[in-house]
Amino acid sequence: MTKKIAAISALLVLLASSAWAGVELLSWSASPLGDHARLEWQTGQEIDFQTFVIERSPDGQRFLPVGQIAATGSFSEYYFTDQSPLDVENERTFFYRLKLVDRNGAASYSEALEVTLSFTPVQQTWGTIKAMFR
Repeated sequence: MTKKIAAISALLVLLASSAWAGVELLSWSASPLGDHARLEWQTGQEIDFQTFVIERSPDGQRFLPVGQIAATGSFSEYYFTDQSPLDVENERTFFYRLKLVDRNGAASYSEALEVTLSFTPVQQTWGTIKAMFR
């Protein structure tokens, strides 16, 4: 019985610690999808919550927004595919995080996740050509 109580207590602590801003983030994943990154997350309660801003970084330190998705309500599933990594010269590994924004403007951040993409030689050449004209 003591083990069950400890397990339930640990689960409650985990769920409480995953509640940021006005949203409870139940899951958050990022995976390669060829030359794109596929981001997926699920929420629990969403209270006075407004939007998710998807941010990308080449080094895990400097993040810039690459997309935004409006909140749809509690217990929702969200998806985002970053189709712009080829705009970043010579990078294959990226870090993604969610900026969680309440209706009052307060924000917090999810954990940053790392994704390594694979580019074909043609895509790499095209990325280099585009970079020359910036």
